[in-house]
Amino acid sequence: MAALLAILITIASFAMIRDEAPVVASGTIVGFEGRPLAGVRVELLNGKRDEAAAVSDEGGAWWLSGGHRIDPHTVTVTAAGFIPVMASLDRVRRLTLHAYPSLTGTVVDDAGAPVAGATVGLLHSHSRTRWTRITAADGSFDVTASLVPGEFQLSVSAVDHDPFRSLLHLQADQVQRLTAVLVRQLGTIAVSSDLPGLMPMLDGRPLDACRTPCTADILVGKHTVVFETDLYVPWTRDLDVHNRERLSMNAVLERKQGTLTVSTPGGELTIDGTLVSGTQWTGLLPTGAYVVGNRTDSAWPSARTVVVQWNQTTALTVGGDQAAIAAGDQAAFVAGMNAYLNNAGGQYGIYLKDLKSGLVLGSGQDFIMEAASDIKVPLAIYVLNQVEAGKVNLADLITLQDSDFMSGTGTLNGTASAGAQYSVHDLLALMITISDNTAWQALQRVLTPQATDAYAASIGAPDCHQVDDNCTPRELGVLFEGIYNGSLLKPAENQLLLDLLSNTIFNERIPYYLGSTRVAHKTGSDGGVMNDAGIVYLAGNPCIVSIFTVTDDGQTGIQVTRDVSRAFAHFLTPASR
Repeated sequence: MAALLAILITIASFAMIRDEAPVVASGTIVGFEGRPLAGVRVELLNGKRDEAAAVSDEGGAWWLSGGHRIDPHTVTVTAAGFIPVMASLDRVRRLTLHAYPSLTGTVVDDAGAPVAGATVGLLHSHSRTRWTRITAADGSFDVTASLVPGEFQLSVSAVDHDPFRSLLHLQADQVQRLTAVLVRQLGTIAVSSDLPGLMPMLDGRPLDACRTPCTADILVGKHTVVFETDLYVPWTRDLDVHNRERLSMNAVLERKQGTLTVSTPGGELTIDGTLVSGTQWTGLLPTGAYVVGNRTDSAWPSARTVVVQWNQTTALTVGGDQAAIAAGDQAAFVAGMNAYLNNAGGQYGIYLKDLKSGLVLGSGQDFIMEAASDIKVPLAIYVLNQVEAGKVNLADLITLQDSDFMSGTGTLNGTASAGAQYSVHDLLALMITISDNTAWQALQRVLTPQATDAYAASIGAPDCHQVDDNCTPRELGVLFEGIYNGSLLKPAENQLLLDLLSNTIFNERIPYYLGSTRVAHKTGSDGGVMNDAGIVYLAGNPCIVSIFTVTDDGQTGIQVTRDVSRAFAHFLTPASR
């Protein structure tokens, strides 16, 4: 009996020793794809008490010892980004961890542009747990913080956009990516301006696709539309645009202006070629550069460029510093004329002759240039030459043909028709007094250009060609000198031609500054070509003026002809002018 008791006591002692022995556990931890996971924390728990812990190595293996075998134990396995696992000791030999699901994506608008600052919300349908993120500057977001697998309600919202909503099912070990498209809340503006083709600024940025009149869709909210150019006062309109609202606006722009005050010691004052009254002038002008000129009888014109600034007053004095026109000083006259021509810009051929002394002055007088309607002069002389020869009668009738009609100056092209008959005299008068192109064509056809050119060459104008419409200022001047001295035609025919040349309707060039002085002349115009040539009957000093001009605007050539003609008249008769 004692022996049995001893055996029982011994067995009990061994059991107690075994139960008091520590728990020893080990295992391997892998991911859902079977790859070992390092750094995973394994804890031995007795209830809530942590009795031992271990961390898995690079092969996912772990080992721990602690507590007492007699106590109930569980093992918890945790790692960042993985769903925790709790298991009994008999199930820890190989544990698989599953990663939390994650959601990444981008929020864009319906035009494809990223939406920064949008609120992305995730609500777990079962646990009602909510996660919230704000999109970055590129519209991106990332929700990776312990999302529990299951169904989620996704909502995305941003100011001035319609919200986006969706149901998502997120599973463990899943990285889901999505793009949420927020439809912009837009209104429409219809923009027009009294100056078409302007681009408005919207909130300080150019509205690139809009050139007035135009329409543009813009985000709802408060905006500022501005038209701002170098030439016009800024125009501003504040808008409060609502969703799907259409607003219209019309910008009436005010030209920027400044004040210009100009004075001159005397003579003629011009601003950009326009004559202004008096020797002092003050007025409002649009901003920009202006050429202020001063002209007198006794000096070459002077000009200064002035810039008128917005809301500022600019004062300028011109004149008094011009190169004087001294009688008898030929070199000074030519030098002053060339300096003036260079400053004016363009191409010029100028032939000036004092018929009293025979003095010739000029610049580019032998250039072959476009004669324009001055080519009608040699034809007019030839017509009268043929009248003298008895081959043509002034009363002869010429029947107009379709090929005669030519647009431009004159009246026949708009009033006559093919088959109409006109006398040689009438066609000659129309050709000279109103520069009628159809009359020129009809007379040229009857006499032929070849015969006309041959005759012109015989009287000193070999470069004056009807078809090519070319001549030189000197050769045209030679023809007018022949008309003046009567060496080309008999008195009756010569007087007829002089009378016609003295009664042309175009007197805005050579005669402009010469008052009542008689001028027998012929102009020629073709775009930038503005010519004039003729006889100036200065009191006691008749002269020939023949000026060909080619400029960008034509008006410059007209003004040059006026200035040179007046300067030459002063050069010849300074005391009387």
